[in-house]
Amino acid sequence: MQALLRDERVTSVRHGEMHLPTPVYTSRQGWEARARWLREHILNSAGLLPLPPRTPLKAQVFGRIEHADYSVEKVYFQSFPGFLCTGNLYRPIGRKPPFPAVLCPHGHARNGRLEDNPNDNNATSYAGLCVNLARQGYIAFSYDMVGYNDSLQLPHQRISKEWELWGIHLLRLQLWNSIRALDFLYSLKEVDRKRIGCTGSSGGGTQTFLLTAVDSRVSAAAPVCMVSAHYQGGCFCENAPGLRLEPTNNVEISALAAPRPLLLVAATGDWTNHTMEEEYPAARAIYALLGAEARVSAVRYEADHNYNRASREAVYAFFGRWLGVEAPDREPPFTVDPPEKVRVFPDGNLPPGFPRGEAVLESLCQRDAELLRSHFPRTAGGIPAFRRWIGNAWKHTLAVETVAPAQAEVLSTERRQSPIPHGYFALRRRGTHEVLFAGLFEPDGGRTGKAVLLLHPEGTQAWLERERTLREWLSAGYTVMTVDPFGTGEHLRRFGRRELKGNFPETFNRTDMQLQVQDTLTALAFLRSQRGVRQVSLVGVDGAGWWALLTASCERGLHAVAADLNGCDGSNAFFLQNVWVPGIRRLGDWATAAVLAYPARVLVHHLSDEETQRLPLSAFAPTVTVSPAPVSDAEALRWVRS
Repeated sequence: MQALLRDERVTSVRHGEMHLPTPVYTSRQGWEARARWLREHILNSAGLLPLPPRTPLKAQVFGRIEHADYSVEKVYFQSFPGFLCTGNLYRPIGRKPPFPAVLCPHGHARNGRLEDNPNDNNATSYAGLCVNLARQGYIAFSYDMVGYNDSLQLPHQRISKEWELWGIHLLRLQLWNSIRALDFLYSLKEVDRKRIGCTGSSGGGTQTFLLTAVDSRVSAAAPVCMVSAHYQGGCFCENAPGLRLEPTNNVEISALAAPRPLLLVAATGDWTNHTMEEEYPAARAIYALLGAEARVSAVRYEADHNYNRASREAVYAFFGRWLGVEAPDREPPFTVDPPEKVRVFPDGNLPPGFPRGEAVLESLCQRDAELLRSHFPRTAGGIPAFRRWIGNAWKHTLAVETVAPAQAEVLSTERRQSPIPHGYFALRRRGTHEVLFAGLFEPDGGRTGKAVLLLHPEGTQAWLERERTLREWLSAGYTVMTVDPFGTGEHLRRFGRRELKGNFPETFNRTDMQLQVQDTLTALAFLRSQRGVRQVSLVGVDGAGWWALLTASCERGLHAVAADLNGCDGSNAFFLQNVWVPGIRRLGDWATAAVLAYPARVLVHHLSDEETQRLPLSAFAPTVTVSPAPVSDAEALRWVRS
C-alpha cells in the first residue's frame, strides 16, 4: 500500500475566516449548470427546498406619517402562519406611480433597521437610506432581522443543533422573510414589478445576495461591505449548515445575480479591502461568460465597516442607472423620525394569538411534517410524483453525488491472505482528493454475477472477525466487497480524525455521515465495475445500516438493501449522536430513504415500534419491510437471496 496517500477531507478543513478562492469557469454552459445546482443548494441549506406554500400574508399597513416629499408607515405580515415580519414602508409623495421599489435588509447594527447617525457622514444610517430612496421616487421597505426591534418572537441567536436536524435556523427564517417581503412589494399596486432592487450592508448584504441568488424578481442588487473571499459572515443568520461546501464562497453566490446588475461596495477597513483586486475581477469573469460585463461594477472607499454616506451615494447612482430614477450627485441632508414613532410594536407587545420561542419552531416543524405527509406516497405508484416533489432536495441534504463505475479510481492494491484471501484497495472518486479503502472477496466456485457490499462501522477488519458470515456469502456465490470509508477502520488508522475548527465549520464541511455515504457510493461504483457483476445488494449492520439505506436512496438498479438502524427511536438525541445530517428530518429521514430506494427491495430493522408507524410504509410490503427487531447476519443473507 502506498505510504503517501492523503485524504484532504481530513487535512484541509474549511471555515469562514480563511481565504476561499472563487472557482473559475471557462464556459457559459459550465457556469449555468453550476448556477442551477447552487441556487437549489442555497434553498435547501435554508430549509426551503421544496419551497413552502406561500400562505396569505395578511399584511397590516398603518400609522402613516407624512412629510413634505415622502411618508413612512408601519408594517407587519405573516411570512408563514403565526410568524411576523415587521418593518417600515417608505413611499414618495408628490409623484405619480408606478414606482420602482427597493428592499432594505439591515445588518447587525445595534438599532437594526432604525440605525441612524445624523451627524456622522462616515456612519451607517439605514433609516436615512430609506428616506432618501423615497425622496428620489422609490418605494422602500426596511424590515427587521429576526430578534431585532419589532421582531419579538425569537432572539437573534443560534436556535439549536437539534432544530437544524429539521432545517430550522435563523437563515431559514430570514431568507423566507426576504422572499415574502418581495411578495409584499408585489402586492402593492403602485409598485413596478420589473424594477425592484435590494441593498443592505454586512448581514443585510448577505441577505441581499442570497435573496438575489434564489429569486429572479430582484432586478438589481447592491450588497455593501460583505462580499469577500476572505470572510464569509459572522452570524448564524448568514451561515446555515452546508451552505458553503467546497468550492463555494460569497463571491460565487453573489455572481448568481448575473446577468442582472450587481454593485459590490467595499471598504478599506474591513474584509472587503481586496475587492478591486480579487472579488470584483472574479465576479466580472463570471459575468463575462454571459456577455454582461457592463452590468457588474464595484467601488471601494477609505472607511471602516459601514453603510455610510459615500456608500449610499454609490448605491443611489447604481439604482438610478438600472432602475431608471434620477439620482442626486450628493445625498441631501435628512432627518429621520424618532424610533418610538416608527416602531411597529413600541410597547413590546405582539398582537393577540402570536406565539413566542419554542412554540414558533414547533408550529413551523408541524407545517413541514404536514407538507411531507401530504406528498408521501401511499403506494408504489405514487413514488414518481414524490420524487418530482422532493426533487434534488434529498441529494442536497445528503451532500452527495452519484458515482459512475468509471469514476471509481484505484490508487493502490495489495493481496492479503488472512483469514480469507482477498484484494485490498485504496480508492478515490476520480477528480477528487478523497481516499477510502475496500476489500474484495471472490466467491467460492467462481463468479455468479451476484455481488454484495457489506458495511460495518469498523470497516473490513470487523467483517474478517465475522469470518463465518463472510464465508456464507461467498459460499452462496456472491462477490463480496467491504469498505473502510471516511473516519472508520483503515481510514481512521491511517489519517486520524479531522479537527473541525474555525467559525461555523458545518457551513463549510460535510458531516462524517455525509462523507461516509459518499464513500459508500464510490465503493458501490467500484463493485459494479468488476467483471461479470450484474446484480448488487447492500447490507449494513449497526450504525453502517444508515450508510446502506442512504446510499440506496441515491441509486437506481440495486437488487436488495438490508439496513440495521441501530435502535433508532426517533429522538433528536439519536440523530445527533448517530445520523448527524442537518435537515434530514425535515425530509423524512429513513422512511423517505426507504421509498426512494425503490424498486430495490428494502429491509429496515432494529428501530422502535413508534418509529415504524411514523410514515405510511405498510402499503409498500413486501418491497419495503420494516421490522423493529434486529435481524441476524444469516437472516439478512436469506432475505437478500429470497
